[in-house]
Amino acid sequence: MSNASHIVAYENVPEPYLTFCPERDDCINIHPLKGLVQYGPYNQKLIGNAFSNIRVASIGPIGSQKIIANLINQLKTKQVPQERKSYLIDFPGFEQVFKKNISINENINIEITEEEERTFLNSSKPYQNLAKLLAQLIRKIATNKYDFEILFIYLPIKWEQAFECKEDNEFDLHDYIKAVCVGYGIPTQIIREDKALQYPCQCSVMWHLGIAVYSKITGVPWKLANMPTDTAYIGMSYAIRNQNEKSRFVTCCSQVFDAEGSGLEFVAYDTDNYKLGLNDNPYLSKDEIRRVMSRCLSIYQERNAGKPPKNIVIHKSTEFKEEEIDGCYDALRVCKDIELVQIQQNVSWKGIKIEGRQKVAGYPCNRGTILRLDNDLLVWTQGDIILSNDGRHFYKEGRGVPAPILLKRYAGHGSLYESAYSILGLSKMNWNSDSLYDRLPVTLEFAKKLARTIKRMPNLEAKPYQYRFFM
Repeated sequence: MSNASHIVAYENVPEPYLTFCPERDDCINIHPLKGLVQYGPYNQKLIGNAFSNIRVASIGPIGSQKIIANLINQLKTKQVPQERKSYLIDFPGFEQVFKKNISINENINIEITEEEERTFLNSSKPYQNLAKLLAQLIRKIATNKYDFEILFIYLPIKWEQAFECKEDNEFDLHDYIKAVCVGYGIPTQIIREDKALQYPCQCSVMWHLGIAVYSKITGVPWKLANMPTDTAYIGMSYAIRNQNEKSRFVTCCSQVFDAEGSGLEFVAYDTDNYKLGLNDNPYLSKDEIRRVMSRCLSIYQERNAGKPPKNIVIHKSTEFKEEEIDGCYDALRVCKDIELVQIQQNVSWKGIKIEGRQKVAGYPCNRGTILRLDNDLLVWTQGDIILSNDGRHFYKEGRGVPAPILLKRYAGHGSLYESAYSILGLSKMNWNSDSLYDRLPVTLEFAKKLARTIKRMPNLEAKPYQYRFFM
């Protein structure tokens, strides 16, 4: 008699490689930082001399221009890692890595006076008054937007009480600033004193800052290698803009990625044509999701000479209702295969590695471990990985037992193994980080952030947006 507790054997999906050159197949590495140092960023030749010198404008309190100038000087110099030494490598300097110079434009700077600072800090709603003040200053600096490539906004620790307010529709100053700046087409980099200047490992800060700045000025640091061609990936997310039961409506956000995991553009708009499912999760009507998918398809075609993708993969954190499935098929009928995948974060499964005769290994299960559960699939996007020839282990989370994500497929006929491989690859495509991977694929990670930021935009236009303004 068979043991009912037995399950199918697990499998291991190999770690996806990144590519750093559009012209050569051998410029690849699984390690994003090593790849950048060895080969340089992916589109360095395509950008050419368009941004030979990245000019930085600044906003902050009195003395902030000097602080930001010192930070940029530090960005130009070599930094040695003080943490994550099995992963983090020396930062050679911005110009050595990204082949671009960066400098502060001393003529494009606004400093908030001590009187203005006291006024918002001593007010009953400091977060609201700081937000209004920054919006005014951003509007003012936008008149010189062609004299700089990126705006640094410095936020000192003493302003911390104004950074967020959970009681006021979960206000977040970071999201508010991004929402304001996108209207002017200004890429921004927010510099937190506690998370940047005072962080103990400046090597990590410089890698993070360097990759983010390069990406925000239309740079592409890396893409995915050896991915299925003629495939588009779409991440969908919803956010309720107004918490008032009588007037609330949903902001829908869909980000489009090409086969190599490079973000194209995204569409976002508000609608009152939605329904609420389990746990008050919104979902769109058939007509509404057809509109969204049609716009996503047109974004892809505009970047590919009118040619539609053969395959489209759509990721969502909530289930796909019948209306949504029908609407997707209506809009994407020109595609050969449509794959609809729900990605669940909160699952009760855990996995540990066993060696020999029931001996627990000293490292967690491998990143890329997959386990089939009928038509569903568990994927460990966190876990142990070998990064070098000497066999050294690296576990990004450091401690604890990694939990998998669960893939539930509502449509599609492709291999679940290939689905897991693409998920692993897309988890390495966050250009706003120096990490090896995220737990979620960039499709969902970005869509969630976009929806959260966009719901704060006062005027949401029916047009595609570039993600770099929201990073």
